[in-house]
Amino acid sequence: MNEFKNVAELQTKTIEVISEEMDKNLRNNRSVASGNLLRSIKTTETESEKGTLETALTIGAWYAEMVDEGTGNRRAGKQPPTLPIEQWIRRKSISVPAGLSIKSFAFAIAKKVAKKGQTKRAYPFIEPSIKVGEEYFAKNINDSIIEDVAIDTNILLTSSPYIKPVR
Repeated sequence: MNEFKNVAELQTKTIEVISEEMDKNLRNNRSVASGNLLRSIKTTETESEKGTLETALTIGAWYAEMVDEGTGNRRAGKQPPTLPIEQWIRRKSISVPAGLSIKSFAFAIAKKVAKKGQTKRAYPFIEPSIKVGEEYFAKNINDSIIEDVAIDTNILLTSSPYIKPVR
């Protein structure tokens, strides 16, 4: 039997569509700084004990949820470390005010965050991508099932010893 080969291929393609959409959303949201989050989005295919193909999508970056949902507000108080701020300034090619070094500019930013706090916006990329994948799957599932049923029916008809071909 065919074991719904076309439906399995549709599932795999849907995961690929979701992954590509996540990539597109992150780039459109301007949420790509180092590229680590993009590289952490992986699809894997494994064969189950039943012999069916299973496709999974994983996001390995620990901060993916913070990018997707935002971190909320950071209250005023403790000063954040300056090294990540310096790295961020370099990665984003932020222009440093005249007379300041990157190190002193990062220190000034850290002081302001300590004094006033910080609001981190959400840049949703997971849920919108899943919705696009759901729409893709819903649009194509009927055709995949029809193809699988047609193949299975043809296999049954041609392999049955009780059905003779009509000439």
